[in-house]
Amino acid sequence: MISNLSLSKNAQFFELNKALTKKSIVNAFKEISKERFGNYLLNDPKVNYTTTSGKQVVYSIVSYKIEAEPSFLAGTSVKEQRYAYLLLIECDDALAILKKYVDSPEKHFSSFINEFDYGKFCHFHGDKKPEYERVTMKNMSISNAVIRSRSLEAKSLNGIISSNSSSRSIPSNFRMKVGEDSYTLTPSTSRVSHRDKKSAFNGLIDWVVDIKEEIKATTNQSEFLSNFASPICLKEIIGLGHQVVAILIDLSEVETKVMEGIAVLSKADGSQFNGREINKFFNLLKSPIVVNGSLMKVKGVTLSGNISYSKNLITIRNKFLDSIFVTENGNEIYTVGGYLNKEKPFSAVFDSPNYSYYSKSCFEDKHLINNIPSILNIFDDSYNFSGTRSEKEKPHATNLNRFPTNSLFRKVEDQYCAAHNIVICDDMNDEWADHIAIDSNSAIPSISFIHSKFTVKDTYGASAFHDVVAQALKNIGRTQAEKQLFKNKYDNEWCKKYESTNISRVTGAQNWQDIELALDAVNQNPNSMKKIVLATPFLSKAKLTTELNKLASGNKCKPHYVQLIWLINTFISSCKDFGVQAHILCKP
Repeated sequence: MISNLSLSKNAQFFELNKALTKKSIVNAFKEISKERFGNYLLNDPKVNYTTTSGKQVVYSIVSYKIEAEPSFLAGTSVKEQRYAYLLLIECDDALAILKKYVDSPEKHFSSFINEFDYGKFCHFHGDKKPEYERVTMKNMSISNAVIRSRSLEAKSLNGIISSNSSSRSIPSNFRMKVGEDSYTLTPSTSRVSHRDKKSAFNGLIDWVVDIKEEIKATTNQSEFLSNFASPICLKEIIGLGHQVVAILIDLSEVETKVMEGIAVLSKADGSQFNGREINKFFNLLKSPIVVNGSLMKVKGVTLSGNISYSKNLITIRNKFLDSIFVTENGNEIYTVGGYLNKEKPFSAVFDSPNYSYYSKSCFEDKHLINNIPSILNIFDDSYNFSGTRSEKEKPHATNLNRFPTNSLFRKVEDQYCAAHNIVICDDMNDEWADHIAIDSNSAIPSISFIHSKFTVKDTYGASAFHDVVAQALKNIGRTQAEKQLFKNKYDNEWCKKYESTNISRVTGAQNWQDIELALDAVNQNPNSMKKIVLATPFLSKAKLTTELNKLASGNKCKPHYVQLIWLINTFISSCKDFGVQAHILCKP
């Protein structure tokens, strides 16, 4: 029956570190077919085969009948019959797997196979100047506030995707055209698919051998794919001699549930945290955990426990976190430590900024160091933030008609917003930004969404900057909001005073019509600018320049600067993807 096969050219390819044994194949076939009905249609392990063109392989095939409820039904006794198959083709030092209705057969041969080098696999036919027609990219940012995955398609993507965007992404799937041949590659599953008519067994074997030889001969010559980040195993980074130097935990999801009363925190003795203890706990873990070998410190406090590493994952063991319980809706109970190691809501940076770990994945950005000069250029130290004592100096007197002069909000309004004819304070509730400033009178109109963050002391740790970046990126889509959404905001909030004060939320406009005209001036000018502005007076440009230039020259700097550079680059690349200018206001 082997001569009757008619299969699509679609297979997974792996390196063979040793030939599959007949026993391993027989055992695998038994395991995957244990739910079969009736006799095997095919069951032939380790058969030698030579094609008419002289290519020699060893194939193994199994096929059998299965019964299952149709996918459009649930809870019935209705069954439909299907035939599953698994075809293994060993060609010298490689294994090709073709299958249908068989889940992850490669796991049965883990001791025999390895994945091909990621670079070799992705750069398939890279020296033949392929045209890339579609790519699905996974964003490897260290922030939850960005788009995680997206797909782009064009007749030819070569030269269309900016290197700034692609260097922060890993291609999870792409389609390419080489001459008249079209291939789809999925690196995560080592799959190559050739868009072609179905092939008989002899032709299929020839195709498998040709693809294997092409993967092995491939060099990293694809300019298009060279711009992307590369996934890398955590174990490989550690093996290169690099160390994790800091971890930033994101417990915002748990904190929100606690603050909204959905969940409560309790200690090992069953007593619940009071308000002061809750704030102290979450504020403590908003600071980076500094890692020195097996020693962990946060805000100078040593945490008992250790950090362990597997091939891909970081695990945090800590008695303190394991002793804090979260109870959701009165019944679901788990520890904070257990939550961290199950969900992995943390990022880690290494003593080299080329590498980063976020939410169970590691990646390498080869372009990050070269981007440092452009990163520094978005910092604007021309504003005077001296004397700032708070963000908005609460509590406010009811007769207050401006934010206090020593507040960050007032300094932003008096300085950055001064060049704009309409300024809106959108702080509190469903805010798009702390301030929205519109300049509709200039030859090139603009609208700025300003997010402000104040700290009592200067800080170069990632936590304060992470807060303001996350807030900005969460609302980045608002820069493209339709005019009706602005009107809804005006009718519900902006037409009123700020909280219980006499501060007008809108200055420079008497009514909605004035705002509408200003928005029209921005939206109808093709050259108008949309900006996201971060007001961060806790950062000094001179100090940042000194530390980041150390990285650019190949030297090491303090761990929190490595985290900082990743966050800044995430902010910049996200803004560029939306066609928005990125600005960071800081001290000299």
